[in-house]
Amino acid sequence: MRSRGAISIAIALSLIFASTQLATPAFAAKKKPIPATSPKPVWPPPGFKENNGVYAKVPTSSELVGLLSAKRSLPKLLKQCEQTACGAVFVAAERGCTWWEVNSAVRKVNDATLMRERIGTLTTIAKGTEGRIQSTIFLLSPEPVDPRVSVGNIRVVCHQETSNIPKPGNTYTPIVAVDN
Repeated sequence: MRSRGAISIAIALSLIFASTQLATPAFAAKKKPIPATSPKPVWPPPGFKENNGVYAKVPTSSELVGLLSAKRSLPKLLKQCEQTACGAVFVAAERGCTWWEVNSAVRKVNDATLMRERIGTLTTIAKGTEGRIQSTIFLLSPEPVDPRVSVGNIRVVCHQETSNIPKPGNTYTPIVAVDN
């Protein structure tokens, strides 16, 4: 007959042997994480105003902050907007556009009347986009930054023609005050 000590040692050795067989070896390959895919953009874009398949939206400040953190090419524009009055508009079109035209008004609050008065017009030309692709167009005026100055009354035009495409950029036309 076996002694209790021999049985205990046999059980302990069998447990040690079994646990080493079950343990995962240190060199085992780990599963690679599956990258999360971005959700497909919703169409039509939520919050945009639509006119004949052309969509536009003036972004909120939080949307612009998100955009600035996502695109590395925007700090140059941001630097300019720290010195001059700027605006922005998100655009998209059902069929796409060969080029974009954005017309806007630069306005300033009149200290005497407290009414916003137009001090200039701004025409912004931007490169085209494919159908259902959103783009951000920055409206850059030469007016100095002032809490009383704003860029508004934004009208977006999606051009389809492929000839005579103007060069992208901003054209500012100041309104000359008429003395009475």
